Amino acid sequence: MSEEILRAQERDVIGELGNISMGSAATALSGLLGKRVEITVPEVEVVAKEKVPELFPERHLLVRVVYQEGLRGENLLFVKEEDARVMVNLMMGGDGKEGLPEVLGEIELSAISEAMNQMMGSACTAMSDFLGRRINISPPETIWQDAEAVEQAWLEEQKEPFFAVIHFRLNVEDVIDSTMLQIVPLSFAREIVAVLLPEETTTEEVFAGVEGTQVREEPLEEKEKGKREEKERAKVKAQPVEFVEFKKRGESQERANLELLFDVTLPLVVELGRTRLSVREILDLGPGSIIELDKLAGEPVDLYVNDVLFARGEVVVIEENFGIRITEIVSPEERMRSIRETRI
Repeated sequence: MSEEILRAQERDVIGELGNISMGSAATALSGLLGKRVEITVPEVEVVAKEKVPELFPERHLLVRVVYQEGLRGENLLFVKEEDARVMVNLMMGGDGKEGLPEVLGEIELSAISEAMNQMMGSACTAMSDFLGRRINISPPETIWQDAEAVEQAWLEEQKEPFFAVIHFRLNVEDVIDSTMLQIVPLSFAREIVAVLLPEETTTEEVFAGVEGTQVREEPLEEKEKGKREEKERAKVKAQPVEFVEFKKRGESQERANLELLFDVTLPLVVELGRTRLSVREILDLGPGSIIELDKLAGEPVDLYVNDVLFARGEVVVIEENFGIRITEIVSPEERMRSIRETRI
């Protein structure tokens, strides 16, 4: 039945798109974890709604992704809880084997949410390039508490009897060898296929044929013409292609790739302190007003790099300019804690 609802060619298109987008996501995740990450797509299948919960019985997190521009729809990504613990440990400077968090608290969920955000953002960019259109998604929502209940509610909201299920193989060097699942509503999968195969028969027509709609047969003349063309193509002699053997490049190539980032600029912000004011208090401000911050005079100031707390230091005067002398580099745990904070 799954072959009739979604043809082999259409499954191949969805699988190839998943392979390209998740390949880019693996690169982003590798940068966060500090280890080589591979994400491959071994299988694409069609599953009935009631069978979806049986596909991933392990305790898991849900990542809900909503497409807002270029494509309209949403899907769920299933990540094993055990794999999430390893990722958090790696992001906090661990080795992925010892000292794994026993529970996923607020800090751990913030870290894994940031990892999923980076992954899905890179996947969306790769998908835009592959489809040749601008695609935007909302910030992915990572769900751990009551994941099963949220999953069931999401399935019911889709109002569809079948879903396209993409199985991913996740490998992170010597610490993770696991699987992930992506659940895509069948209508959304058809929309993606229609972008890449606009002239092909749509899966809706194929699905209608399964329900009993008669399929129009080709005229006999067209069939004979097609057979003649196939015979002509069979007469063409084919020769094997000889490819030049490429040698592996060592550290020099890796060094060259790293040098590509040397000219990339990042915003640096020095924060003296924070406070909260109501709208009325802001409107009352004027020349000479004094705002009390949450830090004492002489306390270290915070240095943010790309909106993430990086270091602390003391304010100094260099000739007629202010500067900051770094006195402390924050720990990975504190850096993860500041990822989800929004400076006022």
